[in-house]
Order: sequence, then structure tokens, then C-alpha cells
Amino acid sequence: GMRAAAERGAVTPLLDAGLTKAQVRQASKDWGLVTWDKPAAACLSSRIAFGIEVTRDRLARVERAEEGLRSTLAGAGVAVGDLRVRDLGELARVEIAADQVANVLAQPELLATVLATVRAAGFEAAEVDPQGFRSGAMNELLAEPDRYR
Repeated sequence: GMRAAAERGAVTPLLDAGLTKAQVRQASKDWGLVTWDKPAAACLSSRIAFGIEVTRDRLARVERAEEGLRSTLAGAGVAVGDLRVRDLGELARVEIAADQVANVLAQPELLATVLATVRAAGFEAAEVDPQGFRSGAMNELLAEPDRYR
């Protein structure tokens, strides 16, 4: 990610000043910023499958889906930690924290609401990944390039 950002001319003033992530978080906490402990998040473009064009519309629908799911799950009392909506074309694959997958899948009404939330964000279809969230999940699709097209 850092290499790609540099290649695109991204400005990194805190990094250039020699500040570490821990130092930035501590300064943010000291200043009372609500984002001081916000978890790291990968770029939205990492949610779009290889070979699919990254567009503003695609990024926006992934963002809408993730925001909607966070709200939906929190409202249902489901602890929302790791969450990704993977854009596989017209299908969205929802990855939630592995320890919450069985909880969501065991509640038909909640599962239906989760899938409807994702479809309302602009996807034709949605599914919950039974393996849950894992970094690098999009790389698994490279072994099955035609499965989700």
C-alpha cells in the first residue's frame, strides 16, 4: 500500500516527520480526538476483486454496504470488529469477524437483514462468507478466476 501510494504521489507528512503510528495515536488521544484508537483499515479499493475496474461508484457502494452493515449488526447486538464487503462484480461477499459468523448464520431474520442491507447499497446479490474475515481473502479468488464473474 505504501509503495502504491508513493507511486501515485501521496503526501505523508506524519511519516516524513518521523512519527510512528503509536506516537500519532498517543498525540491524538492527548488532544481528545475520538479517532485516536480507530482500527487500521485497508483502502476500499482492496475490496474490489482483481480484474474488475475500480470506479467511484464501486467504491461508494462498498462503503455504503460496510457502513450499513456496521449499523445493522450493532443494532442487533452483534459485536462488530473486522468487517469487509468484497465486490465480486454484482455479487458482494460479506466477511465478518470469524467468531461472529455462526451467530449471524444461525439467525435467519438477521441474516436476511444483513443480505438486504448489502443489496440496498447497490449489489444484485450478497452472501456471507462462512470462513469469516481474513486478510488476503481476495487472493483466494485468483485460484478460481471465473467463479464469480
